[in-house]
This record gives sequence, C-alpha cells and structure tokens, in this order.
Amino acid sequence: MDDKDLFEQLKRGPLTRNGFDDNLRRRINDNLDKPSRRTIRPWYTRMGAISAAFVLLVAVVGLLNWKSLSGDSSQKLTLPTDQASASAQASKDRDINPVPHSAVVIGLRTDEAQGTSSEYRTIFVAPENNELSFVKSGSGIWMPYKSNFWKIDAVPDSMGNGTQLLVALKSGVEKKVNQPFVAKPMSQSEKLLYAGNEFVSIMQTTNLKDKGNTVDRSEVWVNQVTNLAPAVRYENNNALAEGNFTLARALGTNESELQIDQWAIAREPGSWVAKQPGSTSLLTNETEIASWPNVSVQLSKAIVKDDPLALTWDEVKSLESQAVDAFTSQDEDIAIIVTDNELKLIPYQLPQTERTEKTVTLSLKPNESIVMVQWATQEKYVENWKLLFSKWFATSAE
Repeated sequence: MDDKDLFEQLKRGPLTRNGFDDNLRRRINDNLDKPSRRTIRPWYTRMGAISAAFVLLVAVVGLLNWKSLSGDSSQKLTLPTDQASASAQASKDRDINPVPHSAVVIGLRTDEAQGTSSEYRTIFVAPENNELSFVKSGSGIWMPYKSNFWKIDAVPDSMGNGTQLLVALKSGVEKKVNQPFVAKPMSQSEKLLYAGNEFVSIMQTTNLKDKGNTVDRSEVWVNQVTNLAPAVRYENNNALAEGNFTLARALGTNESELQIDQWAIAREPGSWVAKQPGSTSLLTNETEIASWPNVSVQLSKAIVKDDPLALTWDEVKSLESQAVDAFTSQDEDIAIIVTDNELKLIPYQLPQTERTEKTVTLSLKPNESIVMVQWATQEKYVENWKLLFSKWFATSAE
C-alpha cells in the first residue's frame, strides 16, 4: 500500500476500536522506513521557470533604469572611469590628422667649454606640401609671445668686464643693443634655462671680488619675457631679482608651500619641471640644477603650454632607440626626438615607410641643449609664422 491508500483510509471516519491498532501502526511504520521519492520535473519545466525569473529581473531593472533616466537625473549619466577614458581616447584618435601640419620653433643654447658664456639660435620647421620641408635657422631665441615674437639674445659687455646680459627685443625692432648697462665692480654671466609662453627662467652668476679673492655666486630667477627689454635691463642692475616670480605667483595660487623664491624651470626627459635648491650650498654651474629636487607640482599651461608628452617613453624608444628626450605637438602629428647629437622631427602618425621618408634630421652642436619648443597648429598661424621667419631668417638650418 502506498501513501495515497493509507491516507484514504484515514479520511473515512473515526478509527475503530482504540484508534490506531497494531496493523495500522505497523503499516505506518513500514512506510516511514521507505525513502521518500522526489518528484523530478522535466528539464524544459525547470528552464522555463529560470527564464521566467530572468525576464522578471530584466523587467524590474529596466523599470528602475527608466525611472533614473527621467527628468534631470538623465543628464547625470556617466560612463565608468575606464570606459569614459577609453571612449574619449578613441574619439580623440579619430580626430587626429596624421599628415604633418604643425609648425615648431626650437630654441637652442650652446655653452662654451669654460661655461662662462653661451650662444643661442632658433630653428623653425613647418610643413609645405604635406612634408616638413620648410626649415629655417637664425641667431637668438625667437620666442612667440601673444601676437608677436621677442628675440632673446646674449649681449656682451662692451666695457670688457666679462659680462653677458640677456636682452629681449620685440620682433621687427632692428635697433642694435650694444649700449653698456650701469658699470659694476664685478662680472656677470646669464644663461637662459627655459623660454615659453610668457616666462623665461634664467641663471645669473656674479663674479665678485672679495678681499682679493674671486667668488662666484649664482641665483635663479623666473621673469616675464618683457622684463628683458633693454629699457629695463640697462637702467636697473637688479631687474631680474625685482621682477622675479615666486612659484606660487607663476602658478596663480596662494598656497603657502609654493611661495618659493629661488626656483628654476628645468628639463627632464619628456617634461619641464620646477626645481628648487636642496641645500644652502652655492650654485656655481647650471648642470648642478639637474640634481636639485623637483617641486611636487605640475607646471600650469601658463608656464609650459605644450606639456604633457603625448607618447609613452616606450613609444618614444620605438621611434628612436637612442632617444634622451622628446616633445610632441598638441595635435599629435609630429614628435621631436632628441638624441645626444641630433634632433629628429618625425610625423609619427603616418605608416612606417612614409614616416621614415618624411622624417627631418637636424644636427646638434657640441654642448648644445634645448631651452624652448613652441608649436603652432592652426593653419593661419602656421602660414603667418612661415612669412615672418622667411623675412627674419635668410638661411636654412643644417
């Protein structure tokens, strides 16, 4: 007898005799000892139930999302950070014009072997017929500033005191700068460390005579380029110190920890950085600045407009294995790869064969280093710069 028959008997009415008799008890116990049988539904019944649950879940989630997108909340929808970054990069990549179209002004400083004086030159490279074939070179650092250019150059002391002064002339001004500034019982040497946007970073070394001994003292200053005008430099021996920008002022902040008076803009592979003296020891050579600690702040666009580098260092090395530094246009069409003795201007978005054919290589002089890289990307500025440098520079760069 199965469970069904047993329960049918129990439903018929009051039990006879004394309730459960021995026969009934025995049968109940026998059935309790048997393992229960589990009803197994067909697979399609189970899958149907799962599918129904899934559809219900999707419907609930969809309803919640629809509600979250209604009204003002729909405007706040954002992708997760990694997806948003990937999407932005993909969109940016599609907008890149691989044909070289940026122009660049490169400022170079060459130091004499003794390190007491320096010479400066500018190389201008621009596209012509989709190739970097417009190349000009001239003396001085031609720095774009606002709607004009300022030519920064070293002016020797006409009095023979060994002084080399940095002076800047607005473009188009042909008056020679050869008048001596106020005589001092010492010699000075100034080196341009950086020029860009509106600022110049300068190391000024003063040779003092103290009780028969010669003492060199170097200081670093950050000024606006307009403070190098002859009218300022010739009339005020302390023009650089008085026109100095603290790091906080240059960054446009009031943060107390950035109120640094002595700091320099120096080049490290791939970026311009702010450095400050790490000790009270005297600075005697500009190469010592490289060992100064970096200030833990990123220089703003007001100081270094064209940072950061658009390539990883591995990508730079894949373009040139001997690279020691690199710069890229904001439009990411051209990279300047620096080696120990060359500059390579590479239209790196082009296919490899075409890229190699259109790469421009320029030689560096011994002890020559970059102090300025400024780009023009819009066609109207590129063409205007080409006209200006055609007038200013008669010769092509080697």
